[in-house]
Amino acid sequence: MLISKKIKLADIIHHDNRLVPIINRFGIQFGFGDRTIEEICVKRKINTNFLLEILNAFHDEEYIPDKNLPNFSFYNIVDYLSRSHKYYNTVKIPDIEKLIDKLIWSDISQKQNKELLKNFFDEYSKKVNKHTNYEENKIYPYMLEIESSLKKKYITEKLEKKILKYPIKEYAKEHSDLDSALIDLKNIIIKYLPPPDNPIVMNKILSEIFRLEKELKDHTRIEEHVLIPKVKEIEKEILKFKKKN
Repeated sequence: MLISKKIKLADIIHHDNRLVPIINRFGIQFGFGDRTIEEICVKRKINTNFLLEILNAFHDEEYIPDKNLPNFSFYNIVDYLSRSHKYYNTVKIPDIEKLIDKLIWSDISQKQNKELLKNFFDEYSKKVNKHTNYEENKIYPYMLEIESSLKKKYITEKLEKKILKYPIKEYAKEHSDLDSALIDLKNIIIKYLPPPDNPIVMNKILSEIFRLEKELKDHTRIEEHVLIPKVKEIEKEILKFKKKN
């Protein structure tokens, strides 16, 4: 199903409730009645086409918005991705941590299990935080800088050195570490930890981890299939410009 601007947003949520945190990142909260996506965007001054590209990318994992999303400014994309980072670090990960705290093993010999899981997840959350901080402090400003250079049609010597020393293709390699850490975490729960006294809580933890994994994969898909190819093209283009000190 392709999401279009004439569809009621409430119908979209009924069809795919995983999109709720996505629309929240655009500042859209419940209580919008039977308004269509277009009507809501006009009222809230949101770029309708940009929202549609993001919703479709997360609704259908086969959908790659490579024809339309690159037409938007890096500012729009970076703003959305930064809001996603905030959601992962301040909402999703803390929610999973709270669930882990609720686990109970009455057998004394098994009480270290909670600590093991907490420590492992804490290490993972630190990696996510480090990665997102790196993107926001280094990669996203770099993207905005090269977009600005493209618009001005000149390149500074400093920016030229950045491109030659650390082109965007090097950045793409850093996503694999997060993927493998999450797989290890799931395997600890599924394969190795004995069931707690409250297995329903453990089921919730696993479900939330799978949801987090799905969101991170979709997030990475936008970065790797849209942002990085566009940055590569701009890097090549602006290296041809006349340098300006």
